[in-house]
Amino acid sequence: MKRLIIRLSAFTLVMLLLTGAIATAHAEEQTLTINDAGAFKAGDKVKFTLNLSETKEDIIGFELRLFYDNEYLQYQKDTLKAEKFDTLYFNQDIVGKIPMNWTDIGNPVSFADKGEFFSCDFVVRKSGKTKISYFITELYGEDMTYLKSYKFTYDLTVNDKKVVSDGVLPITDDKDTLDTRQSTFINYVDGMGEENSPNKDNHESVVGKQPSTIQIVETQVVEATRYETVNQQSDSGNHVVMMVVIIALVVVAGVTAGVVLFRKKGQKNENNEP
Repeated sequence: MKRLIIRLSAFTLVMLLLTGAIATAHAEEQTLTINDAGAFKAGDKVKFTLNLSETKEDIIGFELRLFYDNEYLQYQKDTLKAEKFDTLYFNQDIVGKIPMNWTDIGNPVSFADKGEFFSCDFVVRKSGKTKISYFITELYGEDMTYLKSYKFTYDLTVNDKKVVSDGVLPITDDKDTLDTRQSTFINYVDGMGEENSPNKDNHESVVGKQPSTIQIVETQVVEATRYETVNQQSDSGNHVVMMVVIIALVVVAGVTAGVVLFRKKGQKNENNEP
């Protein structure tokens, strides 16, 4: 009888352990991980926050793109906030990507201490694995050169509870962005600049194609006109965008005119040759 009780107890314990394992596995299948972190459920409201710190220079401009997978995360329109950038322009009508830019030479912004760069909200659509990533095209200081000391981190908050704090945000692998939006600024995998990173001997980076000057000018015109038709945090930025468009168009027109004149001059010289 005693042996029977022991065997029954052992069998019951095994069944309980198996039931618990199955329940845990089932629960994991019903959740979403973002950048291999968290256990979010369908319907959860997730707040994403990008932070910046350790800058030695004040910022006067940047161009950045945030990427997400619309299959798993639904961006909540009009939730993007960047309190330090009054004239931030961003396009929230492109599914899976939020491009943004800001320039204000007269009002540089300091991130010597950790501060919120921007934040926005998502709602979880379904379970699985997904990621949020970014790519910086420009980030320049008061001397008009790109920043060499900085630290980007991100937070994830679900239903007002912080799940990820000071995580390292992945760099995008979006081919179109890597092929067209690379500049002299380098996106390092650790989210830190070349001067303040502890990984100076092996500072891994993601670098796209270096476009020619004329390609950059032409693309900037398209981007600037696109931003005109979407939300901005301040109407005072309209003049800035229009000026960018006008200057870019003048540059393109000047380059085109120069090429035409050069060709005409070459043809004239050929005609005058004996």
